[in-house]
Amino acid sequence: MTGTGDDLAYRAALGAYATGVAVVTARDGAGATHAITINSFTSVSLRPRLILWCLGDESERYETFAEAAYFGVCVLGTDQRAIAARCAQSGAEFDEGLTEDFAGAPVLKGALARLACRTTARQTHGDHLVIVGEVMAFDARAGAGLLFYRGEFGSAGAS
Repeated sequence: MTGTGDDLAYRAALGAYATGVAVVTARDGAGATHAITINSFTSVSLRPRLILWCLGDESERYETFAEAAYFGVCVLGTDQRAIAARCAQSGAEFDEGLTEDFAGAPVLKGALARLACRTTARQTHGDHLVIVGEVMAFDARAGAGLLFYRGEFGSAGAS
């Protein structure tokens, strides 16, 4: 499949790159927790500990995440596929009972890895907002990681 202007062909080409699956969590101005599934997550720096993720500018959750001073990044295990699918849906209700406070940020209970972050930079590129966060605290557990490849969930590592 080749293409120079076809968005579907472009997405298919990008889908050939397997990524981990994470959920970003943040509180809105009223204190309610929101969550969004992402696969645009990367480490930026070890010293200081910086990560980044990308937020689509047409997301209905844009305002909450674009304005959040603190957020959590929750790397999902294979046992959390249902959470990934739920948080990927626009308008999906989020169960506050799935989260707990971790160093000032809401994070998912039981995630494979959890990072509590403070937003340090925001910059628009194309149709996405790139959000950089300083990792204030983190933890991790053993387990197989949830992957996304060519539109399907998969796994990596031992469970």
